[in-house]
Amino acid sequence: METPSTRSGTKRKSVTSGDVDQNPTKRKRAPKIVVVREVEPSKAVELKKAVEAQAMRNVSTTSDLTFLQRKLYNTLTQFAQQRPATEMVHDIPIKVVEEYVGHTTSNSRDHLKKVLRGMTQAQVEFDYKGDSPGRKSGWGVANLIAEAYILEDNQTIRYSFPPELKRRLLDPTIFNLIDLRMQYHFTSYSALSLHELVSRYYGFSQKETFREHWTAWSVLLSGSATPHAEFRDFNKMLGRAVDQVNSIESRFKIEVVVTKNNRKYDKLWFKLETLMQPELGLSPAPEIVGAEVSKRLKSLSLSAKDIEELAMNHDEEYLLAQADYTESQMKKKDSVASPAAYFKAAVANNYAKAPSKQKTPAIADTSSAAPKPPKAVKKPAASSQASTNQMDVLLEQWGAAQRTIIRDEINALSPEERQELLANYEAKLKKDDLAFKQYKSKGWTPIVLNCLVAIIFEERFQEAPTSDQLLQFLLSANAGAKA
Repeated sequence: METPSTRSGTKRKSVTSGDVDQNPTKRKRAPKIVVVREVEPSKAVELKKAVEAQAMRNVSTTSDLTFLQRKLYNTLTQFAQQRPATEMVHDIPIKVVEEYVGHTTSNSRDHLKKVLRGMTQAQVEFDYKGDSPGRKSGWGVANLIAEAYILEDNQTIRYSFPPELKRRLLDPTIFNLIDLRMQYHFTSYSALSLHELVSRYYGFSQKETFREHWTAWSVLLSGSATPHAEFRDFNKMLGRAVDQVNSIESRFKIEVVVTKNNRKYDKLWFKLETLMQPELGLSPAPEIVGAEVSKRLKSLSLSAKDIEELAMNHDEEYLLAQADYTESQMKKKDSVASPAAYFKAAVANNYAKAPSKQKTPAIADTSSAAPKPPKAVKKPAASSQASTNQMDVLLEQWGAAQRTIIRDEINALSPEERQELLANYEAKLKKDDLAFKQYKSKGWTPIVLNCLVAIIFEERFQEAPTSDQLLQFLLSANAGAKA
């Protein structure tokens, strides 16, 4: 059983014989034990993550914790741990943030401001029970960070933690030693949080995590304040997270164990199986969008720019849930005219009712209910919600209308003309692995059609529409609505 210890004692306790160099005579200048991790030890960026921070539960009523926020929180905590204990406010270069988080904000700080604003408003609950039901437990609730500023130089973030939370985070007695560069490997909140939670138990004799009801794990791994409504939805997210952890982690693999009570899923925990020969991995470039997400969204005719922007604002699991919903609607006849536009609407309004969604912190009243998913997207409708960027909405409506026109043109072709069209665009179709594979195996499918529409759209409209074109489009749409 784990017990509080000094810093050096904690390190020794987490190291097994397979973790350290067995020939100490060759390491004359190494006063400390060197832990072999997923990256080269000399370049590791180690974070002593307190157990309270690993198992924190979101109790905020305004927003969910996102993948980007968790990575940023790890980065801010690790940076503060290197600063003097008396320092109450910390200044971190934005370059350092971008390096360890894996996202760049270019010259615009709007997205960074949005993320920091959400972190100052997000509340988390700490209720660490340890490794046995009888262990005494403390409880607390606090904001992730107390304050955040972007300084006048536009290159520095100044931030601080709530005082009591600062003491627990920056000088923890029980912690998991993790390498910040492991964040590069993961593409979802659920996979990263799962790895942080289970890796703490590597080296323990029992090799299994604590046991909790599956809804508790749902909250811990999704970042949402509410669990999944059904176990099957949670299980989809969990399966992807487990697969990603097992594909990345070379020291051990994890297995899910779940029990039933009166035919309903009940307790859930994870078992760790040590792998025989851990291998040293190379640190990859930060991955903003996972391969699976990118492939799924491309099949819905989204551009690479759209996919990257969505990934910056929403967690991978949330996007996959909306993609599942959009694809289910596409299977219904004439239900979706523009998959890309429908998917973006699903993301904005949470048609799939997924638990993990990045919500913009409220400035005005946001209590109005989200609109129901439309059954058909025949023509662009005027936005029913006030938007801070009406031009983006108008551009999306214009794009959806143009794609609908292209789709109608293709559908009006004869079978022979369609095959000729496919042959003409086969070279470009090859760039989308999923669409090209379906084209070769099944011929004409909705995914092939969506990809072809996207190709023709990019070819036909290489530049953004002018203000006159948008005005003409808006007038035509309004005239059509009145008719």
